[in-house]
Amino acid sequence: MTTTMRRPQSVEPAVPPERAAPRGLWLSFVRELAGVLLFNTLIAVILRLIGFGGTFWQNLVFSQCIGISIAVLIDGGRRVLWRRGAPPMAPFLLLVAFGCAAGLAAGIALGTALLGVPMAIWRPVNGHTVPIVLVIALLGTAIGTYNGWSRARLAQLREAAAQQALREAAAEKQLVRAQLQTLQAQLEPHFLFNVLANLDSLIASDPARARELLGHLNRFVRASLAATRAESTTLADEFALIDALLAIQRIRFGERLRYRIDLPDDCRALRVLPMLVQPLVENAIKHGVEPLTEGAAVHVSAQREPLGNGGECVVLRVADDGAGFRAAGGAGSMSAGAVGAAASTAAGASGVDPIGLRGPSEGDGVGLTNIRERLRVLYGDAARLTLTERVPRGVIATLRLPVGAPGSPTA
Repeated sequence: MTTTMRRPQSVEPAVPPERAAPRGLWLSFVRELAGVLLFNTLIAVILRLIGFGGTFWQNLVFSQCIGISIAVLIDGGRRVLWRRGAPPMAPFLLLVAFGCAAGLAAGIALGTALLGVPMAIWRPVNGHTVPIVLVIALLGTAIGTYNGWSRARLAQLREAAAQQALREAAAEKQLVRAQLQTLQAQLEPHFLFNVLANLDSLIASDPARARELLGHLNRFVRASLAATRAESTTLADEFALIDALLAIQRIRFGERLRYRIDLPDDCRALRVLPMLVQPLVENAIKHGVEPLTEGAAVHVSAQREPLGNGGECVVLRVADDGAGFRAAGGAGSMSAGAVGAAASTAAGASGVDPIGLRGPSEGDGVGLTNIRERLRVLYGDAARLTLTERVPRGVIATLRLPVGAPGSPTA
């Protein structure tokens, strides 16, 4: 059997200015300095054209001193106070006001010192000298501030887009890994050998049941291969796969396995990650039904539940009344989640195992570790997997997935 696997595309994240290479920082500094010098020169030309007092050289020196002082105070303050991304509007406007006033005063003082002219040159000429300079300084500051704000905001958006691309790439990589691992687990030799051995024995003794088993196996393999090619599946398809698996195991275990599947109509069209529930069912059969000579019952269900924030989640449960946690003989005989929950129960805890408390352990295979990793990558804190000890015996595995959140089930 063959299946087509999608290779995750490599993503090269955009590098924010603060993390750029030294050469990139130097080029960015040169470009910004050139822009400031050019703008200051333009102001000097305008002052000369409108007949502002002093020579062009004097206007140029004062324009450069004032403009550079304002730029250093505002841009430098922004980089010191808010190293990454766009700063909050109100504090940034206060910084701009301070930078404009202090930069104007510092620029005038520096210009008079460089030119060797007295401060008297800045006394009002016809009552307009200081107001004109102040208006031009404010105009220049506004333009420069908008430019700086836009660049910071653009850098923030680029970084957010890069982080989102990285998360999507990681999720896709994890999905491909899960597909490979789950397909290997589904079609591992001993499973096929057991089914084929049962089929061989039934052909002679019970041809009708042999045909039934062959039909279930055909459904299961087709559904499994289809699931490995899909990024998402409906709960109807996921439960159809589970039904085929349980039907096969029912023929294998006979009366030792009793099962029921409940899928309400309002949940059938919800889209979820493929092969999320199946490992829980396999875990229930392996650790709940198989160890007991009398067998056990497995109940697979789905239902919608409201959330406290006004949202909604879909709750997927796999419950069995089988061996339970205390039957675990160690990490090799039970999945990591079950072993950890058993230890928690033995210690007097609630018997609930929230996702992410433990890493993989020996013998974990795809099982619960696979589910935990996929939920963590794709849903973050929005999804939850818990294992709870059932009274008087058995285990309840519960998956909670928010409906409508990014990467979550959608109607």
